[in-house]
Formats: sequence, C-alpha cells, structure tokens
Amino acid sequence: MTKNIVVVGAGFAGVYATKRLAKHFKSNTDVQITLIDRHSYFTYLTRLHEVATERVAPSSVECDLQRIFHKQKNVQIVTDNISEVDKENKKVIGENGTYPFDSLLISMGGEPNDFGTPGVKENGFTLWSMEDALQLKEHIREIIARGAVERDPEKRKAMLTLVVCGSGFTGAETIGELIDYRKVLAKDYKLDPSEIKIILVEAAPTIINMLDRTNAAHAEAYIKKNNIEIRKSSMITSVNPDSVDIKDQDSIATNTLIWTAGVKTNHTADSFGIDAGRGGRLVTNQYLQAKGFEDKSIYVAGDDANATEQGAERAVPQTAQEAENEAIVSAENIAADIEGNQNYTEFKDKNMGFTVSFGAYYGIAQVFGGKRVRGWLATIMKHGTNLLYFWRIRSGYFMMMYLLDEFFRVENNRTVFGGNTARRSNVLWSVPLRLFLGIVLMVDAFSINTIIPVGMGLTVLEGIIGCLIFFGWFTWLADLALVIIFLMGIPTWAHAWIIFAAIALMNGSGRSFGIDYWFVPWLQKTWGKARYGTPKAVYEPKK
Repeated sequence: MTKNIVVVGAGFAGVYATKRLAKHFKSNTDVQITLIDRHSYFTYLTRLHEVATERVAPSSVECDLQRIFHKQKNVQIVTDNISEVDKENKKVIGENGTYPFDSLLISMGGEPNDFGTPGVKENGFTLWSMEDALQLKEHIREIIARGAVERDPEKRKAMLTLVVCGSGFTGAETIGELIDYRKVLAKDYKLDPSEIKIILVEAAPTIINMLDRTNAAHAEAYIKKNNIEIRKSSMITSVNPDSVDIKDQDSIATNTLIWTAGVKTNHTADSFGIDAGRGGRLVTNQYLQAKGFEDKSIYVAGDDANATEQGAERAVPQTAQEAENEAIVSAENIAADIEGNQNYTEFKDKNMGFTVSFGAYYGIAQVFGGKRVRGWLATIMKHGTNLLYFWRIRSGYFMMMYLLDEFFRVENNRTVFGGNTARRSNVLWSVPLRLFLGIVLMVDAFSINTIIPVGMGLTVLEGIIGCLIFFGWFTWLADLALVIIFLMGIPTWAHAWIIFAAIALMNGSGRSFGIDYWFVPWLQKTWGKARYGTPKAVYEPKK
C-alpha cells in the first residue's frame, strides 16, 4: 500500500528534508513524496538583497525545483497555494487540489513582522520574496533618478535618502550592499555619492546583536567608515509616503524605508489550527511534531517551527542554518513514522556560528566555537556556507551557477576579487589564436612531430586535437586534453607557450566562428533536458 509524504513549502527546510526523504526511500516504491509550493522554484532568500541592489540577476536566486529533483523519481512537484490542513482526515487542501498524507511536513517559511507599525505595509519595502526584491530594485532606481534632477532641496534630500530598519542578518547585509550600490547609482545618475544618504535605524541600544560585542563593534566601525548614519534606541512609530516617524526623535524625510526588523510565521499557517508561540511560530515537541497532533505524523520545520531544544528557555533563531538542522530531524522522524519503528530523533541546537557579508568585499564571521574572522576571508566563508547548502541537496548544477553568478557574471566588479574575475572578454579576439594553434598541431601531427614525438604513440591524438581546436568543436575539452598532455612532460620548454595558449582558449573561443556556436547550445538543451528535465512555470500532480 502506497504511503504518501507531503511537504508544504519549498524553502531551505522543505527542499533539504525532501532530498533526504527521497534518498532514504529511494528503493521503496511504495513511498511517494509530494513537494508543494506556491512557486515552481526555490528562492535563496538570504541573497535577495543582492537582487534588490543589482549585484546578481533574479535568476541567480531562483532555483527551479525540476532541476533540483529531476533524478528523484519518488518526488513529484506541485505548484499550489495551501489554505487548509484537515488533520483528522489527513489531507492538505489547496486552491487547485487536495493531497492526502500519511506524514506531513509544514515548512512554509516566514514573512516580515511589522509589529503592527502603521504604514509599513502601505509605504515600506520588505525583502522576503522575489517580488519584494524586484519591487525594491525598481523603486530605488526610480527614486534616485527622480532625485538626481529634483530642484527643490527638501524633496531632493528625501528622494536621495534610503532608510533601513533593523540590524539583523537581512538589515546588516542590506546596508552592506547599499554601501557598494551607492557608487553605482551615483555614477549612473551623475551624483556625488555623498548625496545618497543611507541611515540604519535600530530600536535596540546596540546593533547586529547576533554577533558578540567585539565583532559587532568592528561591523559598526565598518558601517560608519562608509558614511552610514546609525540611529540606535530609535523605535519607528509610523511610516509615511515621504517620512519615517521615530519615537521621541525628529522624523526622517525619506521616500524609501526598507523594513527588516522581524520575521513571523507565514500567515497561512495561522488557519491550520496548531498552537502558536511567539511570532506565530507553531509549537512543537522535542521531535518537531506539531503539539497536540503527535499521533497524526505532522511535523514543522524552518521559520514556521517554534523549535526548542529540551531544557532551553527559548526557541532557536529563524535562520537558514537552523532550518537545515530542523530538516534533518523532521526527515528522520517522518521516515520512522512511515516505517513504523518510532525511533525518533530529538531536536538539538547545532548552531555552528554566523557569517555576515557587508557587500561584496567585507564580511564578519563568528564560527568554530566563537572564533572571529573579518574582512576578505570572512566573505569567502560566506560564499562557502551558500555553496554548502547546494552540496547538501546534491545540486552540482546550482553550485556551478552560483560560482558563475557570484564571481564571473557580476556587473560593476562587485565580487570579493574585485574586477579580476568579473571581466569577461570578447572571445572573438581569441579566434586568430585558436586557428593558429589548430594549424600548428595539425601540421606537426602529419609531418614534423616535434611537439608531441611520434614515438609516444600520440600523433593521431595530436591531429584530432588540432582539428577540434581549428574548427572550434569541443574546444574546451580539446584544450584541456592539450594541457594535460603538456603537464605529463612530453613536450620541450620551447613549446611551453602552447599550454598558455590552450588555457587562454578555454574561454569559449569555439563559439565565435566555430562549430561550438551551434553545438554547445544544442548540447546544453539536449543534455540539460535529459539530466534536469524541462523547467515549467507550473508543476501539476501526476495523473
């Protein structure tokens, strides 16, 4: 008899838990896993500030679920908005269908918590979805462009003032991106960068409170060094179209308020009939089972969960790292329910520390039991934590896309290596070198045999490599093979230039006046479809 596992929400917890369950039940054809989300893609939420400030393209943080789960035949992806959980009849009800479950994981993620502050929804901007990021990006561009040509001093000042409320992870990293983005905006709209004023507003007496005070002090110093105004002990009481009111302080004239002050459970979960704690987080026991429904095999993970280790006074913070930990525990316990052994795993807080990036060039890390790392190395560690998630969900494709998008496809040189990796050359100029190298190898193979001696039995291979390079077919692999041959020590130092020429031609030179111009796109389309399936805007249940 088929057992149905339903996962609601394709966030950090939902995707990782689904991957682990798919692997666990890989050989069990009687277990079917259904992953439901309102989008057809996983959004890398902790990078949305990079989209809003145009460091990366939107596609960089949208990971199509088909590409993630194509190899997991026991997983079906469904695009739907879930509105109700029928706990007694064990059904999940959405706008487009009903999904029965034997085990259920609720991992719908969170949403901004405005704490009832008037005007936030109407006049503020948040960073909790792709829609939010795109809206903010368009607004910043528009308001700065208008401010650049505004003649009225007061209106101009308000237009060129950007306010960030909250100094948690999202707020701190948004401030960091705005430091870099300000230079881009100033150049584009012919402004002095100092005219674009950025203000960080924090209700608490200290900022960046997830870090220890030493690291927080360094972060504060970096922010101030870059001419960011910091207002501590400043509680926003209302957000207006052209100003922000602060308790017992003068208002700030601005048309841009970015609210990052808090997070709460997705409002949809309010209707599920499960007890809620602080911030609307659904109450769970030590096994992450929904309180009161332990016998229904209903679990909660991610920002939805009020996950608390036994004996702890408060729940763990709502971070991607904790979501991944909760995904492991909930997946193991769901597997125990399905297999009927009830050998449950208790949730334990396994926080390994924090990494915070302040733009592309500077970061702060607090890892390995409190060890402090700052600057360039901390930023590299931040990239490492992002790549680690793709490694955990076994997605080599998105690991590669991440590296390309963060280091090579970046505009305005905003990478940890500056413009050294972000500069992409026009491969057209490498065509003469490609043709010359191809001719050299072919001539040597069929007549001279001085580069690769005939006695080595590699003459035919040399000729093939030369032909491939000359005609621009499998150019990258041909050049790689040539480099390997040289590293084996076959040629003389007189021909050492060839290894550098081969490396230079590995930049896609075959796609200019070469067969790769047609072949590579065809290969990407054909091979990509076979390996990852065809991405769609909407995924429907299997018939």
